[in-house]
Amino acid sequence: MRKLLYKKSVLTSLVCSLSSIIAMPSLAQQSINPEEELAYNLGVQAFIYGTGPLTVAAVRQTTTSVDAPMDNAMAPLNEMGKTRVLSGPQDRIVPTVNNDTLYSQAHYDLDLSGPMVIDIPRTDNRYYIVQLLDAYSDSIEDLHVKNVGDQGSKVLLVNKGWAGEVPEGIDRVVESRTPMVWLIQRTGVFGEQDLDDALVTHDKFLSYPLDQLGAEHDIVELKASTGRIPPMARPEGLEWYSLIDRELRKNPIPEDAAIVDQFQQIGIGGSTPFNPEALTSAQKKGLMRAIESSQQIIQYAGRSIGDVNNGWSMMYEGGRYGNDYLSRASINMRAAGLNVPERALYPNRYTDSNGEQLSGDNQYRMTMPADAPAEAFWSLTMYDAKNLFMVENFIQRYSISTNRKDELKYAEDGTLPICIQYVKPSDPTCNWLPAPQDDFYLHMRLYEPTQPVLDNEYPLPQVEKL
Repeated sequence: MRKLLYKKSVLTSLVCSLSSIIAMPSLAQQSINPEEELAYNLGVQAFIYGTGPLTVAAVRQTTTSVDAPMDNAMAPLNEMGKTRVLSGPQDRIVPTVNNDTLYSQAHYDLDLSGPMVIDIPRTDNRYYIVQLLDAYSDSIEDLHVKNVGDQGSKVLLVNKGWAGEVPEGIDRVVESRTPMVWLIQRTGVFGEQDLDDALVTHDKFLSYPLDQLGAEHDIVELKASTGRIPPMARPEGLEWYSLIDRELRKNPIPEDAAIVDQFQQIGIGGSTPFNPEALTSAQKKGLMRAIESSQQIIQYAGRSIGDVNNGWSMMYEGGRYGNDYLSRASINMRAAGLNVPERALYPNRYTDSNGEQLSGDNQYRMTMPADAPAEAFWSLTMYDAKNLFMVENFIQRYSISTNRKDELKYAEDGTLPICIQYVKPSDPTCNWLPAPQDDFYLHMRLYEPTQPVLDNEYPLPQVEKL
């Protein structure tokens, strides 16, 4: 007993000593406001975690702000809008939109709509994909020729835990882990001369509530838009956190509770909506600091995300983020709605072979090999370096794509030389991708990439400064 008491006494003394050391702050520590710093640190974490759902919500809020399906892919909630032209510089709803496919788009609230039927038409040899993303931008399922075929199919999209009976006529069921779902459907186009034929197939992609299964469905009558989708409105001040809070409460992920529950200390993710007025002045100050810091952190991380292949950043994390919230945030900030790598890879770069920023002041050359690693097709698209939008040019060419064979000049060995520069190249055998006068960013797309590039064992072509 004495030995036990002695040990207890020693332990108590040790704990007291350690407590004294921990409780003795340095002079530097004495100058901080712990309440503000806690709010700041939690605010940064909440912003990074919440950027995925925030991006999806911002797209939803903008694209559903109409009263009828539109020909610019806008549509009311639970309805489908479509584009009828290829995207270009006017399209600024999300960064790095492609110039290769037509789009259908829908945002579903399965709590309101109940199960939705996704009706895929016969597509024959034309490329298509129906991408289903949850509220966090994670892939739910991709519907494409390899798992659905090209002869038509009907797929039922249901909320997590749905226990209804699957009716005859449904080929498969897809379950979402969140009630909010973002559908992005793409139809391949073989250049402008193919647009009318592509639209015949594109118009037949439909969606409707389960109780309308078996009814006759005409193609969606699209209302003519007065312009492209407007840019997303940027939140102001603490409104950032209001939006994050709304999405987290609407679309809870039980397995993320360990990180999300701590945000309740700053009013996010709890049982009641985020209320800035309930915060102290120190908490408000910390959260306001966190907004600016978080965006800079995410942008910084985004420049080096993924693996590197000859100067190209390979975003293998797309659509399948797990608990890598920083990658999810970085990718969504510059390429919302990314496919999983098996469906499409997006090698991208800001720099040339010397590690210097790509600029319209210079001229560059890139040669795509004859055995390009994409089973469907590939493309190379030009964007400005600041906002990642396409830039107007003299010949209205924004990408080089193997879907547009009439525009391409192949070398005798089957390779494809590409001249990337502001002025027209003097070499008539080189395929010109016009660059802006300022800094720019290159984004490659490999649709249905081959296994070697998925394994990062295929060396992509360098971008050489001339």
